[in-house]
Amino acid sequence: MNDAEKNASRGLVPLHRHTATARTPPLPDLPEELIIEILLRLPARTLVSLRSVCRSWRNLISSPDFTRKHLRRSCLRDPSLTSLRIACYNSLPPRGNGVRYNSFEILSVQSIMENPSEPTKVDYFSGQSYNRIVGSCHGLLCFFEDDGQNTHGFLWNPCTGFIFQSPQISGQAILCGFGYDHFSDSYKLLGIIMENVPSGLEFSTRIYTFGPTSSWRRTDDFPFDEPFMPDNKEGVFFGSSRVCTINWIVNRRVVVYFDLDEETYDQFLLPYTNSDDDYFRRMRTYLCILRNRLSVCCEHLKAQHWIVWQMKEYGDAQSWTKLVSISFHRKLENLGFSLQSLYISKNNVLLAISPSLRIFLCNLKNGSLDLPDTINLRENYRHFSPSIGSRIAYIYHESLVSPNGLQSNSSKILLQKPKSIVS
Repeated sequence: MNDAEKNASRGLVPLHRHTATARTPPLPDLPEELIIEILLRLPARTLVSLRSVCRSWRNLISSPDFTRKHLRRSCLRDPSLTSLRIACYNSLPPRGNGVRYNSFEILSVQSIMENPSEPTKVDYFSGQSYNRIVGSCHGLLCFFEDDGQNTHGFLWNPCTGFIFQSPQISGQAILCGFGYDHFSDSYKLLGIIMENVPSGLEFSTRIYTFGPTSSWRRTDDFPFDEPFMPDNKEGVFFGSSRVCTINWIVNRRVVVYFDLDEETYDQFLLPYTNSDDDYFRRMRTYLCILRNRLSVCCEHLKAQHWIVWQMKEYGDAQSWTKLVSISFHRKLENLGFSLQSLYISKNNVLLAISPSLRIFLCNLKNGSLDLPDTINLRENYRHFSPSIGSRIAYIYHESLVSPNGLQSNSSKILLQKPKSIVS
């Protein structure tokens, strides 16, 4: 049996099929292994379109093995295979019918960084209900949705349209986090659940591992008498070959983390713990991941400066290193505090977003600032309303990922198909 017959028996369509002519000889049918290798070199968004070519390609591109290989290749070897995006989440107050609405605006990081003076296209989604974004990982956005008494989590892949909803659990998630445990090859949603019981309020740590037969599990609770209230209620996921953790800043002094593999809590100090109490009272902090390292952004109101620290070795408090220190500038006066750092480019330009949804670019080499007028989301895009109730931005890479090969089981969030908007 030749290669063409083998491919036909597997249901694989040749990548190229030409009609033979006098001038153009037919191209040979390609073996399956070569077809897979070619497809693995294409961007995620292109592969989503190619799923409609035939059933065999749809099955191949949607298979867990292929999506893992593509994710590994795009993240480690060829970042051009996956577009870097910013998802801005808005929850608007209830309308006259009492229904709350969400909107999600997806922006291209490449467009912002390479052409900040040009209007940026925005993919816009909207829908009913009230959701709380928890985090992003491998192209997946994770949410909690509650009605005041019960809650459930769900995942959404904006690139593929995949959405999966977890079972419901009683109570509300007052703290949360989402990440990938590479030791067990699983995506986990963490919730610190507050529940009304006859004796009063009860707090517990619950874990949901996204899978076809998963349920909520109770694990070790906080090593404190009462749940702490950190600066960031949505924990920041950090993953490396050594650890997979969800991280919170507590009292502006320590990072408390939850190990997704061991499912235990621990903590380490922040870089400025030798400062006096007045320093902490006048400081705001924000935790993030920059260049695959845990980072903390500090805004000191009295000293009028903004500092970004990076942890060179995760968990080692002695490895905190100051990345940049920027004095407050008149351009920042109307932005509000708590600038959210999202990304650092290869040419050392830091991209951040303000609470007023202004994009902020800082050249780390010379400290220069740029606030492109074309990327003022609140002013330039009609879907950003002054009555927005919450504003949260997350960065993610487009991917084909769906945990453990799960199929979508809900259409609750989706929302409209994306339509591009230009200011």
